[in-house]
Amino acid sequence: MNTTVFKNNLKNHFQTNYDPIQIIVNESSIESSVSIIIREFNSLFEVLLIKRTTKNSDKFSGHMAFPGGVKERTDKDSLVTAIRETNEEIGLDTKSNCILIGRFSDYKPVNPDVNRFIVSPFIFYLDNTDAHLVKCKEEVEDIVWVPLDFLISKLDESNRIGTKNNSTYKDNVFEYKNYKIWGVTGKILYAFLLEIKDYC
Repeated sequence: MNTTVFKNNLKNHFQTNYDPIQIIVNESSIESSVSIIIREFNSLFEVLLIKRTTKNSDKFSGHMAFPGGVKERTDKDSLVTAIRETNEEIGLDTKSNCILIGRFSDYKPVNPDVNRFIVSPFIFYLDNTDAHLVKCKEEVEDIVWVPLDFLISKLDESNRIGTKNNSTYKDNVFEYKNYKIWGVTGKILYAFLLEIKDYC
């Protein structure tokens, strides 16, 4: 598909036809933001994921994730958080290298240990194919580009039902090479793929 057409279709969808769910924040909430970054490479559209480093202080230690993190007091809104954290974690200045496609729906992790987090995703298209990514070694173990076509082909088989704390929950798990994408990232990715699959 033509890159310009793809970008325009996504922008039109997320800025005109899509109404993102925004979860109400309370005093116990931990606000965070992530960036869903898309690019075209060798005639394939890909999405960027990171593997977080393994460390005891990180609730999502070792997980596959979108670049992002917790909102700071100096961040005027969730978008600023996504931009700042993306720059800190993978060295990508989204303001100068990307176009903002739109906002995606907020999510909360099911796990009781981390369900105070509210995750606000923002979608970017990487226009500058020469942008050099530099991972923050304290936060990021790997940067991985995953083809959208591959992920879309795995939508049906990604569905999983699990049990935790005597209750069942629905999850989405994607496996790509040696990487396993699950948890809140798997759910966000699944919902995002459903939204864009007709444009790919």
